[in-house]
Amino acid sequence: MQKGFTLLEMLIALLILSLLLMLALPTWQQSSQQNILQKEQQKLYAFLRQIQARVENSSDIWFLMASRDLSGKRWCLTAQIKNHHLCDCLSPRGCPQHVSAYFYYPAFSDTMLISKRYYPLELTRLSGIRNTASTACFVLQANHQRTLFSFFNVGSLKLKDNQSLSACVNDEE
Repeated sequence: MQKGFTLLEMLIALLILSLLLMLALPTWQQSSQQNILQKEQQKLYAFLRQIQARVENSSDIWFLMASRDLSGKRWCLTAQIKNHHLCDCLSPRGCPQHVSAYFYYPAFSDTMLISKRYYPLELTRLSGIRNTASTACFVLQANHQRTLFSFFNVGSLKLKDNQSLSACVNDEE
């Protein structure tokens, strides 16, 4: 009696393993995209809350502007105190030192920001005097996963999963 496996048994085992892998791969890829979106969402939310805290401690009006470069698949956000010179986060060296500006750059290149307004138009205005923000929203997307970020006029920021930009019904054109 010989010990071991026959060629047929090895091929059947290999076939079963490849079928299992083929079924599990799409689920793993979707889970990976969700993880990327969640991590980027948390990082971006922390940045926006930090900016809101800075605004609340000042009497200034701040602009929040989104920039994106579709050819390079890059995007970023600029938060700056109202000034006649607007800073673009895609070219931060053009921002004068006297302008108080903060930039957010994504941690993952697989994400994209979708908005109705891009630099040089502001996404929203934040006012430290009344702790308000102009109503606006944008979408953070990773592959087919999306999160809607909404600013409301009372200074609150809300997130909603799996929403498109058309959910921004109160957003001005």
